[in-house]
Amino acid sequence: MRNITMEQFSRYSESGNQSGFSLIEILIAMAILALAMLAAASMQFGSVRNNTRGNIVTQATMLAKGKMEELKNTADLTTLSDGAENDVNAAGQPGGIYNLSLTVANMGTTARRITVTVQWTRGTRTRQISLSTNTRGNGV
Repeated sequence: MRNITMEQFSRYSESGNQSGFSLIEILIAMAILALAMLAAASMQFGSVRNNTRGNIVTQATMLAKGKMEELKNTADLTTLSDGAENDVNAAGQPGGIYNLSLTVANMGTTARRITVTVQWTRGTRTRQISLSTNTRGNGV
């Protein structure tokens, strides 16, 4: 084992032969990496939130469309009346986040204007989808 004197050590450190990273360089690299990971995590959370929101809107639209088709195929339009179904899921079964309401307006003796509205609340905001159609009954 070789002993290095202080004079040799100070000459070695002043000569610029140092290799490796200093603590400050490592800390800066870690800070840059942390910022990049924070940005990636933020994008991931935003993507999940937007996918969830899109899924809810799609389910509400399909619920309204299904109810509309069911009502349009009613043979006797005089049996249709305004109504509501609260807390239904995307399949129209109890236990969901959607409130479905139905409005039927007369357009003469043989035709009706049907409006189906699906409403839901997420957080503090209430959203809704409305579909309207004019029908003479029996799918016409």
